[in-house]
Amino acid sequence: MKHGPWVCAGIAAAALAALAGRAGAQRADAKAAAKAAYDNVVDAYMNSRWPELPKAQREAYRQTTRMTAEQRADVSYIRKTAPEFRPPWWKACKSTVQTKIRAKIWGRTILADFVPADRASVDGTINGMQRMQIKVSWNPSLVDNTSPQGGRVGGLHGLHRGDIGEVIVWRQLGQGYITVSLPIKTILALYRENRHLYQHLQAFYSNLTSMYHCSPKGRRAGMLLHASTLQGNASASEASMRSCRAIASLFAAIVLDDTSKWPSVKLPYSTPEENVEKKASEYILANFEPTWTLDEDRAFRTALRSFFRTNGERALKNRGKLMLPNHTVFMLMEPDDRTFQAQRDQWVAKQLAKAVK
Repeated sequence: MKHGPWVCAGIAAAALAALAGRAGAQRADAKAAAKAAYDNVVDAYMNSRWPELPKAQREAYRQTTRMTAEQRADVSYIRKTAPEFRPPWWKACKSTVQTKIRAKIWGRTILADFVPADRASVDGTINGMQRMQIKVSWNPSLVDNTSPQGGRVGGLHGLHRGDIGEVIVWRQLGQGYITVSLPIKTILALYRENRHLYQHLQAFYSNLTSMYHCSPKGRRAGMLLHASTLQGNASASEASMRSCRAIASLFAAIVLDDTSKWPSVKLPYSTPEENVEKKASEYILANFEPTWTLDEDRAFRTALRSFFRTNGERALKNRGKLMLPNHTVFMLMEPDDRTFQAQRDQWVAKQLAKAVK
């Protein structure tokens, strides 16, 4: 049976359409596989699924050519930063006998004696070489503990006891950082002449270090712990309360500068009638969704690093003066902060009014 040229052309067109359809389906399948690999590696990173992360990274690397430029950048960022959260010495944090930890804090290596104990603590002594030696303690059973943390907030955010343990580890090492990073004469002078200020500085560096060096999930746990301290921990010391308030003021200054970059963070329904910055910053620190994104976590960590570079050890020379990213000032010592508190109140009220519009 013979067919006319128009029939042959129709058959060819149908064949080409079928091939194009199959090719389109294959591209869609490849794109879906790349998206699944990307989602998996981001989830493992953001939720401290450390045993699963290497496999997720390998699969993501195999799919990178099919990912978008933004997804490839995220995978590269994860590859670069994940080792910082579980460095080779991390296993020593779970030791049940005394051991040494050589940790890198803010780019500087410190050596600490770890002594396992039920309660967290930091002690410093001057050794025979006239160098400060620090001893840190925490409960090793908390580190990498996968038992649920419990409580309403812990359940909402899927926190484990190990997330709290991670905060404690970096907090203690951060407190040790300020002890070993200064000349002994400076430390002794601070302790003798400005002990109250020194205690505030130790508490602040402790919390700032944990916020920066923790993994994304540990960072979220730290934010909630700081918020809990501000909202009702009557047993917390003044130094601890002020350091937590500094973290809240810092986070509020970052978020309110451009709220569009923080989709997971909730703002107060209205501007507080009094103590504007205190109440608003507490609310902002405590109220973020479990859907906290990689972009938000990266932006916050980058801001923390920039904050440290701006202030760093200058806070020691400036009696606890901290320059926030919005160009306002926070003084760690409450009596010194009252004038600056009023200035921050004005800025926060203005930014909240803009956000409502």
